[in-house]
Amino acid sequence: MLPDNSKNRKGLKTKKILVIDDDPFAIQMIVTTLKAEGHEVLAFSEFESLLQELRRSLPDLVITDVNMPEVSGFEVCRKIKEMFQPLPPPVIMVSATLVELDPIMARKIGVDDFIVKTSDMAVLIQAVRKILL
Repeated sequence: MLPDNSKNRKGLKTKKILVIDDDPFAIQMIVTTLKAEGHEVLAFSEFESLLQELRRSLPDLVITDVNMPEVSGFEVCRKIKEMFQPLPPPVIMVSATLVELDPIMARKIGVDDFIVKTSDMAVLIQAVRKILL
């Protein structure tokens, strides 16, 4: 696969980010925010659809919700890290509350960062920039 050298409006290389979340409002907020940052963002509400896209093309970053009905964010991360050994894409885990996050387990399975969902997307932007730039 040839590298994508397209640039966003800020003159930076456009990064491909995949998002999986069962909450349509959360997906809308995350996608809108990251597109405004100049990224290519694809969103999924089902794990199988995400897996199909992962098989087609390696993303620069995956953002996953922790608590979803079909699969947990921990399983999403574990599968991604297994699929792309030895160089898997980074994963950010998002959660509605800190109670859902187990930071020790998250780090153990390869989560690169984790944040709590808020209406203030600055935390997400900061986490994404820290990993991608």
